[in-house]
Amino acid sequence: MDRDRIARIQEALREEGLLGWLLFDFHGVNPIARSVLEMADGPTAPKTTRRWFYLVPARGEPQRVVHRLEPRSLDHLPGESRIYLTWQELDRALADVIGRLLASGSSGPAGAKIAMEYSPLARLPYVSRVDAGTVELVRGAGAEVVSSADLAQRFGGVLPPAAREDHRRTGAILHGVIQGALERARELARSGARLTEVSLQAWIQERFAEAGLVSSDPPTVAVNAHSGDPHFTPAPGHDAPIVPGDFILIDAWAKAARAGAVYADYTQVAFLGPSAPERHREVFAAVRDARDAAIAAVGDALRAGRAIRGCDVDDAARGVIRERGFGERFVHRTGHSIGTEVHANGVHLDNLETRDERRLIEGTLVSVEPGVYLDDFGVRSEVNLLIDGGEAIVTTQPIQRELPALLP
Repeated sequence: MDRDRIARIQEALREEGLLGWLLFDFHGVNPIARSVLEMADGPTAPKTTRRWFYLVPARGEPQRVVHRLEPRSLDHLPGESRIYLTWQELDRALADVIGRLLASGSSGPAGAKIAMEYSPLARLPYVSRVDAGTVELVRGAGAEVVSSADLAQRFGGVLPPAAREDHRRTGAILHGVIQGALERARELARSGARLTEVSLQAWIQERFAEAGLVSSDPPTVAVNAHSGDPHFTPAPGHDAPIVPGDFILIDAWAKAARAGAVYADYTQVAFLGPSAPERHREVFAAVRDARDAAIAAVGDALRAGRAIRGCDVDDAARGVIRERGFGERFVHRTGHSIGTEVHANGVHLDNLETRDERRLIEGTLVSVEPGVYLDDFGVRSEVNLLIDGGEAIVTTQPIQRELPALLP
């Protein structure tokens, strides 16, 4: 990692009124720290089986605290190293680097506030990566530990321009695969050939492989009551046939099979018949309008120069569904961060399961996927929203506006 990135982190620390950012990891428990510090994974990555700390001060030289068995594990980062072997030496090394920072006179109005991957009362568990004992250790050295949530969003939860384009390329392929899956359902229904959730899932996975895409988990194909389960996963033990008159939900996510590739993640629905029932169309309209309200809330805020938080976007979508009488059936957040992992470390659109007050900023990529889940069917409509050039952009078009009927 170059010194320009360190300088930008230090500028952000001063803007936030913080004395420093103490990044910590042990056996990979803190992916945010590894992402912020641009620590590659895989066989070429430095071996880090012991605890390490990296302190970025608002001003001055960063400090590394590393184990004697792995003294060069953070050599890609600028700064000076403190080496420890015993737990007593670790305590002293950490107390020393924090104490020097507190006594340096460079803190200004920041006082003793040091950011870590911590969330008060675990209100934002996505950021709660540092264990309570380590927080106690840092507090014992005289620091006030505050959440790094906004810093992590700024330096680990946004996409650079090349990654945005990678996402768009994958999104176009993924959109085509989902459309192809719905067309396959139409063709096999017309011919009378057998089709099931598992076999259509396998067909989607074959198209991914042909396109050079990989996925963290198999896609979801759910019909009728199965679509009313937000986390349904088809498997041979509960595999339903897909026949005329069925309602179909397909949720698929994938990325290119190369290092640094970014996911796309979409959900579409359709009715395998000449005309969807009125109840299905009513629920789809509520979900679609909630999705569009969330997108509009982000766009309106950006045009007005106002900050908008993940919880605000969730409120916009959830309000529409509540007005339509389905509030109790919208049982998950409106959307999640997307990056090199399908559920990444940036802001989530959530004021239900958590209250995510992180801001959507340039380079933010999120899913927007409200849903309504009834006993006999469920509807979810998912698109991906990117903040690019100060605009809120739905990255793959067209998006579903009506509930399609696949058979004449």
